[in-house]
Amino acid sequence: MHRSQSLLLLPLCTVLLGACNFRGYDADLAGPVYPFALHTTDTLDVQVFRDGTDITIVNATATAWPASRIWLNQRFSRSIEGLAAGQTISLNLFTFWDEDGESYPGGGFLSTRTSMPVRLVEIGSGQDTPLIGFIAIAPTGER
Repeated sequence: MHRSQSLLLLPLCTVLLGACNFRGYDADLAGPVYPFALHTTDTLDVQVFRDGTDITIVNATATAWPASRIWLNQRFSRSIEGLAAGQTISLNLFTFWDEDGESYPGGGFLSTRTSMPVRLVEIGSGQDTPLIGFIAIAPTGER
C-alpha cells in the first residue's frame, strides 16, 4: 500500500470507529419524565408487535385517541398525532427518547448497544389522564 493510500485510510477508520461508539444520546431530544402517578393496570386490546427496530401498533378497538404520547417500558416516549379506532401505525424505536436524551436501544445490524425488549407499552392523552396499557406481543423466540 502506498503512503498516500495509508493517509486516506486513517481518517476513514477514525470516522468508522467513532460511529461504532454512538450511544444514541441527544440532550435536545430529551423527552418528559415518566408520569408514575398516572400509571394504571388498565389495558385495552391494542396489540403491539416488534419487527426488528420498529413496532407496529394495531388498534383493534372502537376507541380513538387524540394527539397522545406512547410510552415504552416506563422510560422512553414519543408523541403521535393520534390513533384512530381500527388504525394500524408503525413507529421506529429510535424515535423514542427518555428524559436524559437517550434513544431507545432498539438493536439492529450495526448496533453497539444491546437491544432492549419491548415489555410495557402505554398511551397517555393528557397530563391528568391515566395511562392505558397495550398488549406487547413478544417476537418469536423472545421470553
